[in-house]
Amino acid sequence: MNENTDIKDKPWFKNPMVWMIIFFPSLAVVAGTVTIFIALNTEDGLVVDDYYKQGLQINQVIRHDNKAKELGLRAFVDTNTKTGEILVSLDASGKLELQNEITFRLIHRTRSGLDQYTTLSQLGSSNDYRGYIKPPVIEGRWSIQILSKGDWRLKQNFTTKNADNILMNITS
Repeated sequence: MNENTDIKDKPWFKNPMVWMIIFFPSLAVVAGTVTIFIALNTEDGLVVDDYYKQGLQINQVIRHDNKAKELGLRAFVDTNTKTGEILVSLDASGKLELQNEITFRLIHRTRSGLDQYTTLSQLGSSNDYRGYIKPPVIEGRWSIQILSKGDWRLKQNFTTKNADNILMNITS
C-alpha cells in the first residue's frame, strides 16, 4: 500500500496535522479571553486620573519636605501589622509646634487599592501619637508618610517580608 491510501483510510481526528492546525488558533482564543478577563478585573494602580493637578501640587510637597529638614524632624514609628496599632514618636532639633493630630499614610508602591490613611492622636502633652490601620499589611514595597496639617512631611520607603512589626527611624 502506498502512503496516500493510508491517509485516506484514517479518520480526520487521527491525523496529527489536523490537530496542529486546530491547536494554535484555539490557543490564541483562550489566551485572548484570559487577557480580557485580567484587564477587566484588575485595577490600573499606576494610572492617575488627574495628572495635571498632581503636577501642580509638587511644589507644595517639596515645601513640606524642606520644612521638616529645617526643623531637623525625626520620627520613630512602631507599627503592629497584626493588630493595626501605630505608635509614632516625634523629635526635632528645632522648635516644633505639636498638634493634637497628625496624618499617617501607608502607601503601597504599585497597588493603590491597598493604601491606608489614618489620623493619629496625641497622647497627653507628649511627642507621642497613636492610631490604627486595617490589618494585615501584605508583603511588598511600601512608603510611610507622616504629615502635619499643611506644615511638614516625613517619608520613608521600606519593604516588608513576613513582618509582624515595622520599626523605623524616619529622618528628614
